[in-house]
Amino acid sequence: MHSVMKKVALGSLMSLSSMSYAAPMWQTIETEHFNVHYTQGHKRWAESAAHELELVRNKVLEQQNRSLEAKADVVVFDPYHGANGFAIPSTDKPLMALFTTPPQSDTVISNSSGWQQLLILHEYIHLVHLSQPNRSTWRQTLRDVWDPYDIALAIMPRWVAEGYATLMESKMTGRGRLFDNYTEALLTEFARQGALLPYSALNNGNDSYLSGSMAYLIGVRYLAWLEKNYGEQTLDSVWTRMQAVESRDFDEAFKGVFGDHPAKLYKRFVAEYTYLSMASAQDLPELDTKLWHDFKFDAKNLRLSPSGEFIAVTERDSKGRTELNIYVTKDNEKAEKDFNEKQKALLAADPKDVADNAPETFGRIKKHTLTPSNFSGIRYARWKDENTLYFVASVQKPNDQHAVQGELFQWTLDDNQVTQLTDDAGIRRFAIDKNNNAIVAEKVRYGYSHLVNLELNKGSETILSSNQLGDTYDYPEISENGNKLAYLKSGLNQNWQLYVRDMQTQNSFQVPTPKGYQFLTQPSWSKDGNTLFYVAGVEGAINLYAYDFSTQQLLQLSQGQHVVSFPQQLNDSEMLYLGISSEGPDAYTLDMDNTASLVTELSDTKQAPKLSNASVQLDDAQIYQQPLQSKPYDKWDHSASMTLGSQYYSASTEVLHLGVKGSDFLEELSWHVGLSKSLGDSTLVGGFADIKMQQGNTEWQAKGFSFELDTAAQSRGAEVAAMAPHTLQQTGLSAQVSHSYRQNMLSLTGHASVHASELDTGLGNQDERWLRLGLEQSWQYDKQAFAIGQQIQAQWLNGKSGETDWQGYNLTATIFGKAFHMPLYIQAEQARREDSLLNVGGFRSSLIDQNVMANTIYEPDLPFFAGVAERYQGYGGGVAVSEGAPWLYYQQHQLDNQVFGQSYGAKWTTWFNGRDWSAKFAPAGISDLRIDIGLSRVESERFENENRAWLGLWFDL
Repeated sequence: MHSVMKKVALGSLMSLSSMSYAAPMWQTIETEHFNVHYTQGHKRWAESAAHELELVRNKVLEQQNRSLEAKADVVVFDPYHGANGFAIPSTDKPLMALFTTPPQSDTVISNSSGWQQLLILHEYIHLVHLSQPNRSTWRQTLRDVWDPYDIALAIMPRWVAEGYATLMESKMTGRGRLFDNYTEALLTEFARQGALLPYSALNNGNDSYLSGSMAYLIGVRYLAWLEKNYGEQTLDSVWTRMQAVESRDFDEAFKGVFGDHPAKLYKRFVAEYTYLSMASAQDLPELDTKLWHDFKFDAKNLRLSPSGEFIAVTERDSKGRTELNIYVTKDNEKAEKDFNEKQKALLAADPKDVADNAPETFGRIKKHTLTPSNFSGIRYARWKDENTLYFVASVQKPNDQHAVQGELFQWTLDDNQVTQLTDDAGIRRFAIDKNNNAIVAEKVRYGYSHLVNLELNKGSETILSSNQLGDTYDYPEISENGNKLAYLKSGLNQNWQLYVRDMQTQNSFQVPTPKGYQFLTQPSWSKDGNTLFYVAGVEGAINLYAYDFSTQQLLQLSQGQHVVSFPQQLNDSEMLYLGISSEGPDAYTLDMDNTASLVTELSDTKQAPKLSNASVQLDDAQIYQQPLQSKPYDKWDHSASMTLGSQYYSASTEVLHLGVKGSDFLEELSWHVGLSKSLGDSTLVGGFADIKMQQGNTEWQAKGFSFELDTAAQSRGAEVAAMAPHTLQQTGLSAQVSHSYRQNMLSLTGHASVHASELDTGLGNQDERWLRLGLEQSWQYDKQAFAIGQQIQAQWLNGKSGETDWQGYNLTATIFGKAFHMPLYIQAEQARREDSLLNVGGFRSSLIDQNVMANTIYEPDLPFFAGVAERYQGYGGGVAVSEGAPWLYYQQHQLDNQVFGQSYGAKWTTWFNGRDWSAKFAPAGISDLRIDIGLSRVESERFENENRAWLGLWFDL
């Protein structure tokens, strides 16, 4: 049996290697002040970014006399197929990440001279702002050697860090979110409703609509208000004071120069902003509009079915959970009837009572709901016919298991079936060409945005537009008769423009826009194809416009009464649209005949005005064409940090870990050396040296170790099994190679480990040798509220202790999932040894892990060697109130078919191990940091029942 398991494990490991995707190959462009790292396909974007980075650095140095003392690493890639970026401040190893996919027209970051320039400026300001060295010699020395302290001193309140980067992005480009018409309209609407966030919620929001974005949107306006009223130098001096010899946090540094706490001045800012917003509403005319449907939180992408009988809308709750819902468009007569009958019954029972007023709308009946599967999302849904919708969801890229892109899916309502229609398309918004069974979509790859025609039957692709960096396309819309294609386009230093192309002649026409506009998005055809509706922003208001091709006139349908979005023609005289308020978007109808006014002043330029009067500004954005020399990424360029960790386990001991840890910034090669010692007793003392190398999906690990474990010295040493050694000294080496494969939600990992050491248990020295082969498989299916998954871990071991040969296996099966958004799991594990013994209890640490003591079942609420047996069986399960919350768990232990004990309580673990990109690129002294917390009740007939606790902060390389 063991020989069969060995062959299966070896075969599985070889099979995994053969079916792995090729890993992205990283290249580096080195400039005077930056190392720009990029993946295959991003070379042109990275070359231009390298030029832009040096220009931005020089301008920021001129503007505020600050720069980075250390050379910064810059990573250029596209993990999410969306516009974003981040920065990790550090005085000795700063890093920024640039996502190459440009923003779409209806986002708050669409107002820029160029995505690359805006992104680089914003992230570089973060680094310069937060990575300044401390003028205290001892504090800066500690920052230089200890990454966690370096990061801690760089942290500011989120609204300050994001608000200041947004302020500089706007002042130095004349564009950005401070001057964004859409943002201004949103905040004006919120202020009119008395809904600007309190200061206490400015950092991280309060679960209200868009509150998570207000650190940027309100933060930048508050800082601009401070500069206007107190002077730029006053605000700048706050940053200077925060790095002084005298230790100050942000509040202390702020109050010292402004004379008041930031929360107090924020109230004054909110009062002034609200006053101006209310004053601007006084002269607004009444809008002939009615509430059509009240959505619960967030709603996007209204789409009427071809018959007009249904409407599709993508909704999201305050926790970020998404649904695609189909509503019936006719009035909800049943709800209205039920309401009226309830009021009649109420007055019949009590004639003197006052009945409820009827709501503005009884809403619409929900007919169908689709929730996304496996975290893929649902975006840009639209009708193919009355029974079929297309939408875009995120799918793993074929050549990179750590990145996703948009693919087209089909949802049929009659059988509730979802089918993927494209592979490796990389698309965002699209329009359906019903005459040719094709779609016209915006495709984004390596930062290049362009329009393509995808024939769904043939799988062929035709490029329909220019394909050059700096241009961005959005919102393709095909008229009902299929003759006209509308789309949006933005170029460098330009506003968005709206074009219409004749599908037969391919001639294009630029649709007129109002003079002074800055925001332009969401075109929508009338049913007859003669009118094109769109949303545009002028002077801080977002309005609905209609261009009539027959009369060649532009009409304005609203005058700032609502923040209008997603217009659709409901019938000949009414429009349906989403009006955004502080509680989220709701659907309204608008009588077009009573609100339309002719627009006589039209825009005559594509260029976007720069609204900043700052003395130092960036030049116009451009894509720099000069090629730069690249070289293969250097995994040997390392940074290092002191590490300090501690683990407390009431059942065994408290251990202090002190070491040095280093890695390259991609963590292709990481290492950690250190010493560990128990505090207050002599339970554990030793040293270790770990090294890990990653190449794509393959990982090599090696560990050298030497330690002494005194089981009797543990705080619960009396519980140690009689057969257990009282002291254990071991010195040796271990090595492991593993290879993983992932396809969507299926994951497979195989590994092979070897170990060689010298062991002294007080009965003489003996050599320890063993080989372990393992295979881990997991799969899950997630539908947000409900999920199901399983994991199997199988290991076969073959070893020799002294003159005794032994064999064994470990097997664990887990079923996990969610019910009503609450995570849960059940688990069964079994381990067996022949001619050797298993021991139960103890904890993993930087010194001791599964490659050091392979015959140990680690249980943190039991002491090392609490039990000894040939066979172990464990059964347990747990539940948490939400994802990321502590587990309430139960675990039973059986040794040689006898119940040894049980424990139940709460436990929580988090691990900065590269599961998301911000953790992967974290400094060496932060990555692989693990936190374990637990509180349990342990019960057994072999020792006294008691409560136990553990707390660990350590590095798990």
